[in-house]
Amino acid sequence: MSMECEICGSRIVGRKYKIIVEGSELTVCERCKELGVEAKAKPTTKVVVKKRVVRTPKPIVEDYELVENFHEIVRRERERRGWTQEELAKRIQEKATLIRKIEKGDITPEKEVVEKLERVLGVSLREKVEEVKVQKSKSTVPTLGDVVVIRRKKRS
Repeated sequence: MSMECEICGSRIVGRKYKIIVEGSELTVCERCKELGVEAKAKPTTKVVVKKRVVRTPKPIVEDYELVENFHEIVRRERERRGWTQEELAKRIQEKATLIRKIEKGDITPEKEVVEKLERVLGVSLREKVEEVKVQKSKSTVPTLGDVVVIRRKKRS
């Protein structure tokens, strides 16, 4: 494999030289080696890389999802008991701003918060969903049905 001089473009026959020209390292022929400063051979160093095994938790496939009007249920049940948003927040050990956002429907609460609300209010805010099996097509090219898992809400 022949190499060309990075300055004059001629084919390098014999020894090639590494020089530094304006901070850039170039591979040049013997004629062009005087146009820069010879690059010193870099000492070879052994780099030790420690591998750290990070185990990612397996995704938890939930069989439940929040009911569509969960925020209305929370507000209705809180008001039925005569509690303020602050009182409900204290009972579940969360901030009142979280309760406000949940009741407005601005946020979807985390699983732990949903469980606390269900326990304190005595209601169910989740419904069971079941996976719908999709038959794979016989085509070798994957279809949308081959890669999408559809979940359907189970109606009681």
